[in-house]
Amino acid sequence: MNRFEALMRRAALVLALLLTTACGGGEEEPRTPPAEPPREIEVDASSTLYGFVGDTAGNPVEGVVVSDGFQCVATDAGGVYEMKRDAAAEYVCYSVPAEFKIRTGHDGYPDFYVRLDTSQQKIRQDFTLERLAGVERNFRLICIGDPQPAKAEEATRFEREAMVDVRRTATASAVPCYGVALGDITGEKPDLLAGVRRSLGTAGIPVFALPGNHDKYKVDDATPRDASYFRYTMGPVDYSFNRGDVHVVCMDDVIYTSGTEYTNGFTDAQLAWLRADLSFVPKQKMVILCYHIPLRSGTARNMAAVKALLSEYAEAHLMAAHTHYNENFINTDADGGLYEHIHGAPCGVFWHSALNGDGTPNGYAVYDVEGAAITDWRYKSSLHDESFQIRLHRGGDTHSGFTYPYTPKTVIANVWNADPEWRVTLCENGVETKAMTLVTTYTDAWSVGYHVGVLGRGDNYKSPCKHMYVAEPNDVRAALKVVAVDRWGNRYEQSEFTAPDDFTDARSPVY
Repeated sequence: MNRFEALMRRAALVLALLLTTACGGGEEEPRTPPAEPPREIEVDASSTLYGFVGDTAGNPVEGVVVSDGFQCVATDAGGVYEMKRDAAAEYVCYSVPAEFKIRTGHDGYPDFYVRLDTSQQKIRQDFTLERLAGVERNFRLICIGDPQPAKAEEATRFEREAMVDVRRTATASAVPCYGVALGDITGEKPDLLAGVRRSLGTAGIPVFALPGNHDKYKVDDATPRDASYFRYTMGPVDYSFNRGDVHVVCMDDVIYTSGTEYTNGFTDAQLAWLRADLSFVPKQKMVILCYHIPLRSGTARNMAAVKALLSEYAEAHLMAAHTHYNENFINTDADGGLYEHIHGAPCGVFWHSALNGDGTPNGYAVYDVEGAAITDWRYKSSLHDESFQIRLHRGGDTHSGFTYPYTPKTVIANVWNADPEWRVTLCENGVETKAMTLVTTYTDAWSVGYHVGVLGRGDNYKSPCKHMYVAEPNDVRAALKVVAVDRWGNRYEQSEFTAPDDFTDARSPVY
């Protein structure tokens, strides 16, 4: 038995155990029960994958987009879909319409797909959808960067810190919440994948997931890694769903060329799938594309074509992770002017602390959606309240051997969710005296001092900081405060400075 076969067998055992535990024993119930009773449907003789999509009352639902991961079709007036399934298809899934509930399975993970029995030449798979009381035109989307546990205790931290806080955020919300975990669901530890899937389900809301580079497991140095084990445990990797006036697309953008080397982008087959998926989406909708590795203005495969597709819509946003630092990147007009949100991670830098490499606290992002637009968003630290958006330092302060390269009277503000529309000002004795200057050429000395100076980690813990603001006060004896006002008018303040070598807030919690 090779390593991949062993992993697949282990995954089957783990999933079976989880399902049995969730059900209290006995036979597993269907993940998405078909319409009852099965009705007669007519399909073309050449169709090899087909079925009926109805609501809980047995009424047909027209216009539901169904996919085998390679092509997309919509149900007709009779609720029937049909296609010639791709030879490589492993699943059939549907893009949950805005009018219907996103169901979750026994482990709390979204239930929108069924594994195909590929031994059958023709497969019928029906789906039953549950109607909402009304379309949710206002909702929150919670985006979670890399969970990336490599040990059982790190998986426990993810659930206790990030997912408990996500559940708290969702419970306090006046509108429905949905989530997407943006890849690196584990740190190359397939034994942990089913457990993290269960942890995502503890949020009390549907949280989808997509693969990152660490979710594609190595066979040997020569063989390109793929997402087969991830798909086996988590389901499809290219899929979509709808809420209100928003179409959310999740895709795998990690392309391995060997067992050790990878790049990012989308294959021609994925581009064809995306084009087919979006062909059913009206142009007045907002599209949110979620993936793992940031595109920025780089040379990712088929990037230009993907951005061109998205630019046709009323509004579009890009959601990425991977970097273990927080960055709001606005593409140039040549790239469609799309806003790419690059999320800090709930694991920070691989669970060694409570920080990302740029000083951003471990956490996730919350987006408020109204109609076809994002109307507010914030970075939410897993270990702090929502108002915590700024950390202050003084120029010249040394943190375990690392120093901010400014004069001692310089005020340094790390404002981790800032973008060009934010206004960051220095206040002296309660009066705003000057705008602070954004500097993006340095690392955060406090974060590096802890990770490298205290913990002895390597250079990959010296992340760039894209949101550091500096200013010199007119009066160094004045009571100093930094005020940051975001593009939505939300006001955040900070007057406490982090003392040299004070790493209290950097250390991992002890349970």
